[in-house]
Amino acid sequence: MLSNIQTKPNVANEPEDAISLLLGCHQRIRHFTQVALRLAENPHAPASDRADAARSVLRYFQIALPLHEADENESVYPRLHEKLRAGELSEANETMVRQHTEIDRVIADLIPRWQSHLDSGQVSADANLLAITEHLQQLWAIHLALEEEQVIPAMREHLTQDDLNSIRAEMTARRQR
Repeated sequence: MLSNIQTKPNVANEPEDAISLLLGCHQRIRHFTQVALRLAENPHAPASDRADAARSVLRYFQIALPLHEADENESVYPRLHEKLRAGELSEANETMVRQHTEIDRVIADLIPRWQSHLDSGQVSADANLLAITEHLQQLWAIHLALEEEQVIPAMREHLTQDDLNSIRAEMTARRQR
């Protein structure tokens, strides 16, 4: 199956903090990007498998990813912007937000291609699907590395527990709308 997902259960049943929620989103971004890549690499997979994969990728990138992007743009970025002095970490925070524009552009190009796997039993050959999906994977690798190597550590070092609790509450509220 092209879209199989495995998640780690929260064995302690403890509420997750803002950072672990963001890192969980990163795990899902990687997963659904891999599903999109498998979809692009397997144009002759059974139609039902392609449709399942396309459905899961579309749902994630159209519904869940915009919430994660809002988490970063509306909750993380402004708090770090307020606390960080000019320099490398401040630039990483700015870059995090700027990178969303290119990622969103590539996803907007992929959405109708993924939709075609749902709308038609016969998917026409799309020579660019694999190249565009690989480009998306490269963009994610750069973006997630920036966040995990610079932005997340900056959050740990420069944000207060109240800041992190507020970010978590805002993330939770976005998903309950």
